Amino acid sequence: MMEPASSAVTICPVCREKIRSTAERCPNCGAERHFGPRLIESGICAFAGMVILAAISRLLIPMSLWTIVFAVAGLCAGFLFSHNRFGGDRWLGQ
Repeated sequence: MMEPASSAVTICPVCREKIRSTAERCPNCGAERHFGPRLIESGICAFAGMVILAAISRLLIPMSLWTIVFAVAGLCAGFLFSHNRFGGDRWLGQ
């Protein structure tokens, strides 16, 4: 098997083996390149934002329509936080 040109080779950040620079999956360790948050990360952050802002709303004012507004705002804020936090490409091992 031929070795790729040195400009087309990169190192897997998980197992440190040579892989192609355009590879989406490492053939040695099975790590995969992800762009942006996974579904579970978006869901956890959105749920946490909803719960936290709804709880703060309940501490400040009694249960009202504002609690629902704060919960929806927290849901959106958590979703945006997950996209900011996990926005880049990264390698996730198996």
